Amino acid sequence: MLKYTLIFALFVVLASCSEDDLQAQLLKSENKQNLDGAGQFQHEITVSNGIQVKAQGNVNGIQGEYFLPGEDGKQIRVTYTADATGFHPKVEE
Repeated sequence: MLKYTLIFALFVVLASCSEDDLQAQLLKSENKQNLDGAGQFQHEITVSNGIQVKAQGNVNGIQGEYFLPGEDGKQIRVTYTADATGFHPKVEE
């Protein structure tokens, strides 16, 4: 059942994509792992349609942010932490 739910969700996402999203190009992809020998990492992605993702952390937790284009053309910023207590996002429009 989960497989069918995931396939349905994929079709919904694809159906809602704009032409810009379908033609988006990866502008930057940086992934550094095990920077200090203790699981430290840094991750960054930038896409031509305005999506940006940055994260850093280690085995104890992650801090990051991502930017998504809003319906009005303004960027929506989401900052977050994720640790043993869960995922904690903060949305800024």
